[in-house]
Amino acid sequence: ANCTRDLETCLTIAIMLSALCAISAATLHAPTGTAAPPRKCNPELSSQLPTFAPGTAPLILLPQDKGGESPACLDGSPYGFWFQPSTTGSTKWSFSIAGGGWCYDEVDCLCRANTTLGTSTLLPKTNGCSCVNPNEDGTMDVDCNCISMPYSDGASFSGFRAEPWAVPNSTDTVTFRGIKNLDGVIDFAMAHGMNKATEFAVTGGSAGGLSTFLHADRIANRLKAEAPNIKRITAMPVVGYFLDHDNFAHTTGFPGGPNTPEWSTPGTGANYTMWMKYVYGMQNMSFGEDGALMAACEAKHPTEPWLCFMSPHMVDVIQTPFFMLNSKYDAWQLANEFQSNWVTKAEQEGVLQYGLDFMKQLAPVYTGVQKNGAFITSCICHGCPFPDLMLEGKNPYQHYADWFYGKTQGMASIHIDPRLPNGNGTLSGGAFSRCSPFPYPLA
Repeated sequence: ANCTRDLETCLTIAIMLSALCAISAATLHAPTGTAAPPRKCNPELSSQLPTFAPGTAPLILLPQDKGGESPACLDGSPYGFWFQPSTTGSTKWSFSIAGGGWCYDEVDCLCRANTTLGTSTLLPKTNGCSCVNPNEDGTMDVDCNCISMPYSDGASFSGFRAEPWAVPNSTDTVTFRGIKNLDGVIDFAMAHGMNKATEFAVTGGSAGGLSTFLHADRIANRLKAEAPNIKRITAMPVVGYFLDHDNFAHTTGFPGGPNTPEWSTPGTGANYTMWMKYVYGMQNMSFGEDGALMAACEAKHPTEPWLCFMSPHMVDVIQTPFFMLNSKYDAWQLANEFQSNWVTKAEQEGVLQYGLDFMKQLAPVYTGVQKNGAFITSCICHGCPFPDLMLEGKNPYQHYADWFYGKTQGMASIHIDPRLPNGNGTLSGGAFSRCSPFPYPLA
């Protein structure tokens, strides 16, 4: 799969790892031990596990030969990914990082640990992998060295603890090695030809989009140090710009707190910032060469370092040029950050305000910066119909190609739909059925 529409399909499947990753308690059973009461993994409202793209890229399992430094999934199994080498000797490389929300406390992580979001034992032996190295017309190269990275750590490849971490009120443990998983994939790629790369592109959807923001520089630094012929390194985060924002009802997840259903259930749950703060501590995130987060961001937020796990607070220190795709009315964020189904007039006005807040928090992407690009839709979506969403006569992949080949730069590469939700109500039906309905006129 390598044309624009096939790429969109593969990215949508990756994004569905976030939109569909809440598994009902009835379908989940914790690993052996005295487990805490079963509970859905995330506040997303679905009882389905994600599917994977058909393809022939074989599953590769990383070795666990470094003790507590070894790559591992939440259940402790080896981290696995899919690798499709070029069939033509191409020196172009693509990484695609899957999403799937986050586990907001230890019980959430335990809940994931025997699903495809937390173990390699259930991953398919083959999978699809699509290049994100663009052609000038907005299609993608038909051939590259392609790595598809499933999501098995619950924290956007950012945590690390050498020893298994105890789940409260249980004899069970979970394993946090997200950054070791990423580093292990980079090590593998370098040993299999990425040290000869001339072009590299990384993408990811949802939590994988956050991973792309977080780790583009880490991958780029390895390439600059170990691939002497590298000429171009870029990133394309998709629906990974999650706001620092309160929920509609201003609930906190207390008095229950972490590891209770109250903590991560919309309507009673904490806000997204509180969740990310807890994940930051639980997964023992750190900064610099040995950590997953960027030291330049820590210098900005020395007393609130968890903010560096959030796109709006760290995007301005990213050195790698990126072209991002997002909705200013992101459906996942409205359901799980704003925590509203926008029935009442107050909620509908809150949705409109969320779009305004998104634009304010987007400013670091382009303010005083010439290297980045963006396509921001008004469609209320998370698995967005990007090939069919047009701004200035082009879809986001065509704008991405224009940016990549230097046909646009600076503000000419920032494409924003100024309209209210769903293009003032015009984006509906057909391909736009994936834009969640919004009532017009307002209640």
